Amino acid sequence: MTKKNIHKENLSIVREFVDMVNKDNLSQLEYETSDIKIKVVKNMNTPFYKPQETIVSFPNTTKNEDVSKSIEKVEKFTNKHPGALNSPMVGTAYAAPEPGKDPFVKLNSQVSKGDTILIIEAMKVMNTITAPKSGKIIFIGFEDSQPVEFEQLLAVIE
Repeated sequence: MTKKNIHKENLSIVREFVDMVNKDNLSQLEYETSDIKIKVVKNMNTPFYKPQETIVSFPNTTKNEDVSKSIEKVEKFTNKHPGALNSPMVGTAYAAPEPGKDPFVKLNSQVSKGDTILIIEAMKVMNTITAPKSGKIIFIGFEDSQPVEFEQLLAVIE
């Protein structure tokens, strides 16, 4: 079997596992052989929706980049989405104005252009991240008090 066919087969397995996790409402699914290890985790214990995390490693291959690019297509939202709100900096994300308070936004909440979505602390400075447009929050890609990376998908507004 060629390397290309192996990658297609591995990607097919990942897609099947993601479908099984979603269809059967599982919290996680793991599969491991000597050639491949797949772990699909769905985080459902937070007030924010976080997409499933798909971890795939191919220890005996050299084309991990090709597989990774294909796997990215499995995820529903990317930071290239037309309604994407991406992190302008590296820092710590805060969903509420202070601990114990209600979050600025929740999944399916309506926002207006300029509304605060979250705060990112960077170098001891609190930076307010606002909605670039009005619409409905259909995806939240950060957790309260967790680090975020530059260009990380924080939310999708449609």
